[in-house]
Amino acid sequence: MLVRDIAEALGAKLDGDGDIAIDRLVHPAWAERPSDLAVAMSPQAAAALAQTKAHAVLVAAAAPPPPRSFSAVIAITEPRMALARLTALFDAGPPHDGGIHPTAVIAPDATLGPDVSIGAYTTIGARSRIGAGTRILPQVTIGADVTIGGQGLIHSGVRIGHNCRIGDRVIIHSNAVIGADGFSFAPDLMSATAFTAAVAVQRVHSLGNVVIGDDVEIGACSTIDRATLESTRIGRGSKIDDHVHIGHNVIIGESCILCGMVGISGSVVIGDRVRLGGGVGVGDHVRIGDQAVVAAGSGVGSDVAPGAFVSGYPAQPHARSVEQHLYLGRQKRLHDKVAAMASRLDELERVVGRTTKK
Repeated sequence: MLVRDIAEALGAKLDGDGDIAIDRLVHPAWAERPSDLAVAMSPQAAAALAQTKAHAVLVAAAAPPPPRSFSAVIAITEPRMALARLTALFDAGPPHDGGIHPTAVIAPDATLGPDVSIGAYTTIGARSRIGAGTRILPQVTIGADVTIGGQGLIHSGVRIGHNCRIGDRVIIHSNAVIGADGFSFAPDLMSATAFTAAVAVQRVHSLGNVVIGDDVEIGACSTIDRATLESTRIGRGSKIDDHVHIGHNVIIGESCILCGMVGISGSVVIGDRVRLGGGVGVGDHVRIGDQAVVAAGSGVGSDVAPGAFVSGYPAQPHARSVEQHLYLGRQKRLHDKVAAMASRLDELERVVGRTTKK
């Protein structure tokens, strides 16, 4: 790809030779050949430009100019958005062979759209439908009556249970499990009085499914459980990190961000554009409103209002959580003051007592 094509795709300013062919994006310190584009959008990377071997560089327009002249300089105004577009230009996706591998096991009544590719040892169940251009890598298991939209990417080791519905352009990373049964039992085992030695724990069967909207991305080793009777739902454009668990009957809105190690209990309802930091735990039947933010490591045990920013364990408004942490930091000093006051009071009482006896 030529430098001028990259600059045009980014809507960026180009100074210098636009005919340089680029085949790799690198940190300035790792550039080895003229076809490397040195990406220097952070101060640390920009500092390495003085010694880079790259002939073409990409820098933030607001940063100081490069410390030396280059054959081509691309200056971008929104580094994070530019990085998204730039990496998309150079991402060919995981290597795979086109077509259907001879070891794949595909039900006779499954339907495959045009340009679908199926990797080795993949299994596709009865009546399932795969949309045009979707790539399914090796050793994927897809159950019966599953619908997967077009232009998707299913990485190796993914397991998709029966009757699940997945939209267009969905990416599911390795070893994710979609449509496992929910963790639901009778009686109410969280009640101390109900869970006695005489109780026989009975499984509540999961008869529903999972419905995933368009443009969703699901990280490696994440799990999304099917609903008891209806659908566990993930809204359009939501992004789910690795090792996230989403319980049965959960409804997640559009364009949400769930960072790594988030755990969501059953029957939670999450609005649109909600952000959950890493390691957040959400109790069952909680509702989190649109555009709320939950800080990493928080435990959400009650409803969160739309637009709220909460943190802590249990989660509460962030300002209050910070206030409590500051108070905890002052406790020793306060205790020392109380102890000193108590000592002075004891001494005063002894003096008063001796005076009274006289």
